[in-house]
Amino acid sequence: MKVRRIFVATVGIGQGAIGVLAGILACILYFNFLDVKTALNVSVELLPLYLFILSVFSFFSVISGFFLIHEED
Repeated sequence: MKVRRIFVATVGIGQGAIGVLAGILACILYFNFLDVKTALNVSVELLPLYLFILSVFSFFSVISGFFLIHEED
């Protein structure tokens, strides 16, 4: 049982980290830090859609990772 708990906590931490990175990418795209829009060839018309998708993915990843870390057996 202890191995399962460690595995679930590790997956939760990884999932939360991916969610945080997606949120950071959304912020970088929004503020155009280091001219990322040009480097990623992001059109201005589709930018709100990309930001929405990244934000929703980030939110659900962080929440899911949090629940995995705090899972009770």
